[in-house]
Amino acid sequence: MIWETIKAQAKIHGSKTALICHDKKYTYSELVDSVEKLSATLSTAIRPGERVLFASEKEYHYVRMVLACDALGVTFMPTFPNLSDEIVERIKNASHPNHIILSEDDASKLEPHNKGLMFAKGADDLYTVIFTSGTTGEPKAVPHTRMACIQGSIQNILIQTLTSDDVILSQLPPWTIGGLYLYTLPGLMKGCTVICEMFNARRYIQICKEYKPTIGIIVPAMMLALSKTRGWKEADLSHWRELGFGSTVCPKEMLQELFDKGAPALRNLYGCTETHVPMFTHLATPDDPYPLQIHITDNYDFKLDRYGVAWIKGDCVTEGYLNQETPIDKDGYWCTGDVLETQHNLLFYKSRKTDLIKVNSYNVSPVRVENMFIPHDNVNEVCVTYRDRGLGEKEIVAVVSTDSEINSLELMDFVKDKLFQYEIPKEIIVTKNPLPRNPMGKVQRHVVKEQFVE
Repeated sequence: MIWETIKAQAKIHGSKTALICHDKKYTYSELVDSVEKLSATLSTAIRPGERVLFASEKEYHYVRMVLACDALGVTFMPTFPNLSDEIVERIKNASHPNHIILSEDDASKLEPHNKGLMFAKGADDLYTVIFTSGTTGEPKAVPHTRMACIQGSIQNILIQTLTSDDVILSQLPPWTIGGLYLYTLPGLMKGCTVICEMFNARRYIQICKEYKPTIGIIVPAMMLALSKTRGWKEADLSHWRELGFGSTVCPKEMLQELFDKGAPALRNLYGCTETHVPMFTHLATPDDPYPLQIHITDNYDFKLDRYGVAWIKGDCVTEGYLNQETPIDKDGYWCTGDVLETQHNLLFYKSRKTDLIKVNSYNVSPVRVENMFIPHDNVNEVCVTYRDRGLGEKEIVAVVSTDSEINSLELMDFVKDKLFQYEIPKEIIVTKNPLPRNPMGKVQRHVVKEQFVE
């Protein structure tokens, strides 16, 4: 239905720009023609029901490939480009692809199968497999059915009330669930113009001036990068109809800065690779006293266990990892591992359960503490961890990465009045080295602790 819906939009908006990726542009007619030619080529070597592991340095290649796989009834398994051989082997072991296309050379080596094809698309067919590291760094293969991807895309159209007049800026990596199903595919299904480019701070400001996007997302890491560009200070965000934020908890100072620059509404988006996105959301306006609150969306149900960890159930939730056991209870609820808390009779995200730090009987969210550092002009990255004091006691330690000359006393003065006494770091360690990340791109708290604290 995703591919068929986009083809139907081509009949209505044939000459309209459908996809922009740097200097590459497709009208709806050109996009459909390109996908049909690609699927015709692939059909000589790939049969319905097979799995294709795919990567490219060009974002629009992911869009063309997922639609070609849709047309052929083939499972699309995107990953990021330029992986080491070791990581590719881990992903292969996790997902067992029939074909691997990680370069143009790989594509040229596909061998014809010389067999007739029968295209039969079922709602429960495996449509895509997305890879996530969770907290382990080891790739998890997350499968989603055709129906789950259709429902997830439709849900995002409805939540964000997309119309063909919208210009969408999709800057999440196109090998992620958010990169494809939050904006790109829903936007094309609705006849929007979609700008599909990985985030670049200078390019972001240029895009906003040239195309005036109405729907998109911004995360704290993006704002940190933007704050270091000359054009950000004078940036006008009034062209947005709705600007999403997510990935982690955004500091309120950052949200206020977006409002001050003219953004009329900010949407809190909380989702997971396993559930499609978003399962929780909230649309905040400048006068909203609690912009970080979240509400469950249609097609999902949730419950909190005694630790405050959210368990999610819904038609778009994966039925289980391909390569390991999945935390799903007898009632069909999947464990997110995320702690939610109630304040002012409203629901808020707090932290990953495994990241909470016990200090004098208080559960400290490292994300909350990190967010107090992020607005500082000279902070590039921050990771909050702990030092063992013995007898089970812990103390908070913040590790800050910067390329500027700042000291721990300056940073302590910046954050201490924003935190509860038990949240204040006992030590702030400043480094000019980037923080260690796992192969999937996430900061490794345990490695930070080993390198800088122990």
